[in-house]
Amino acid sequence: MTVFSHDQMYRPLFEEPTPAIEREHPLDGPHGFLLGGGANLALPEIGQQYFDAADALVELITSQEVEDYKIGNPVIYLYRHSIELFLKAILPGTWGHNLEALAGKFEAFVRAEFAATVPGWIISRLKEISRLDPDSATFRYNQNSDLLLEGEFHVDLLHLQSTMHALNTALVGVIAAVACGEGKREA
Repeated sequence: MTVFSHDQMYRPLFEEPTPAIEREHPLDGPHGFLLGGGANLALPEIGQQYFDAADALVELITSQEVEDYKIGNPVIYLYRHSIELFLKAILPGTWGHNLEALAGKFEAFVRAEFAATVPGWIISRLKEISRLDPDSATFRYNQNSDLLLEGEFHVDLLHLQSTMHALNTALVGVIAAVACGEGKREA
């Protein structure tokens, strides 16, 4: 049984940074991270963090450290949320969680900005995820929500991961193209 000290339980979770947290290498201790101030991140960076967290969980599954069914919902949620954040980075001022609506705005943006068509597989994947989790609640709450999945579905973990990597590459590429001014509006 783990015993927690009184000091540990009353120590704040969010503390002012001090020189004691400095380290030479990112993998060295003390382990922790900064929030706010100079550590505030843009949507693409936050989206990448969610994506990397999903990949880290997949690695735990594939290395047989954790059973797939124990962390399946967090994996799919983290991938889904990363996609949502990437789309919102591409579409500034866009709010809401509906991936199908975001997919439509994304298609219109790419057509207007780049005079191009979004590959069909991208829109298909966004709509497929949206059908099961339209407003980012199903993968988070599952049975404890009013959004119970009708039917039962198998998710092939490695297929999910490779598809999410392809989506990540495509969306990050659009973000980079917009940042470089490759679209019509920036030219």
